[in-house]
Amino acid sequence: MSNTTGQLDEIVNFFKNIFTSLQEGILFIGEPLDVILSVIDILITTLIFYYILRIIRDSRAWQLLKGIVFIVVLTIIAKVFGLSLLSFLLLNTISIFSVAIVIIFQPELRRTLETVGRSGLGFISAKGGGYFGEKTATTTSQLIESIVQACHDMALTKTGALIVIERQTPLGDLQNQENAVQIDSPVSTSLLKQIFYNGTPLHDGAILIRNGRIAAAKIHIPLSDNYHLRKDYGTRHRAAIGASEMGDAISIVVSEEKGTISLAIDGILYVLDNSDALRTQLHSLLLPDEEEKKHFKIFRKKEKKNIVVQPTKKSRKFLLMLAALLTSVFLWLYVQITVNPITSKTFNVVLSYQNTEALKEKGLEATYSAETVQLSLTGRKNLLDGMTNRDIEAYIDFNQVEEAGIQSLNISIDKNTPLYTRTDYLTPDKVTIAVRPYNENVN
Repeated sequence: MSNTTGQLDEIVNFFKNIFTSLQEGILFIGEPLDVILSVIDILITTLIFYYILRIIRDSRAWQLLKGIVFIVVLTIIAKVFGLSLLSFLLLNTISIFSVAIVIIFQPELRRTLETVGRSGLGFISAKGGGYFGEKTATTTSQLIESIVQACHDMALTKTGALIVIERQTPLGDLQNQENAVQIDSPVSTSLLKQIFYNGTPLHDGAILIRNGRIAAAKIHIPLSDNYHLRKDYGTRHRAAIGASEMGDAISIVVSEEKGTISLAIDGILYVLDNSDALRTQLHSLLLPDEEEKKHFKIFRKKEKKNIVVQPTKKSRKFLLMLAALLTSVFLWLYVQITVNPITSKTFNVVLSYQNTEALKEKGLEATYSAETVQLSLTGRKNLLDGMTNRDIEAYIDFNQVEEAGIQSLNISIDKNTPLYTRTDYLTPDKVTIAVRPYNENVN
């Protein structure tokens, strides 16, 4: 609990300090090399986040992730405005999530690591793509009629079937199962009947319909653990209920023993009288009227009524990349301001003298002694923490001496780092030396 509170306090302080830090101008942004390194850092982080988002976006974890992000943002707002009760409740919620997140995202984490192990941090394979937004999708009305006719025919012949229809909750984790057979085909009555025909190798398992197309067949569905189910429900019916518990998916099951048609939604199985009842239910679920839209989809944009609408593949990639970029920039700013802030450090450096031989060539010589100068540098904390007195050179360059006499020479500083730092003060900044004509007999 205390760790979560401390992290949120850091985020709040981050927003308070960001404008102050930006006032530092070039010190915050850095010189060209600093900018190049920062851009590389952000781009690599963006690609990693994009890679992770593409995997999560195609699974049920996407809905959980959006919920967690919403709670975190609401907690920050409550913290900033001093809403103590709301902050307390949300902080405890986040504490629970911090423990449960590994369990919640276990399938996605495992799949991510397996993908990285097979192909490295590169492009996601075609099998993991999941969406087929750019290909022709079956219109919703045609999809319903194809399913209804296929289920009617299979019920007459008592052919067992299980059809899962994805809606708002992504089911890419089902499609990407190791034993699933990728199909990517328009929905048609003949194809559905052919898949579930007992003589074909694909009949054992469920099919998944995504974006108006048959995405995959021979899918294994986790059985529902609802103990209140009737005892006469077989494996196929329990799998249908299990699929309907995955967000808002719709499951249609044809009984192999009784030849009945059932529909499962929200974890409840409804045994239908005939295929006409199935048609009515699918029209109600997939083509809701305006009142139903207002009731169930208050916060959603209106969709076209007669077609399955999904963002195109290009627009989805762009949005994911934009989200990854914004997240990377935010984290970079957070690190620069909280973890690696702008700070100052004082150094004591022994003064050295360079190009003493140049004086002899000019017929001059000088008397000087060892001195120590003190200087303060301002820069990034990680950079200054790694610097010692030995990394900084303070020196007098005798090339600037042209004639004999008492002269005050500027002290030059070499910080031996290509990254940007600012010298705030240097004490002393000049050294007075006596320069006289070179006397070879004296030396």
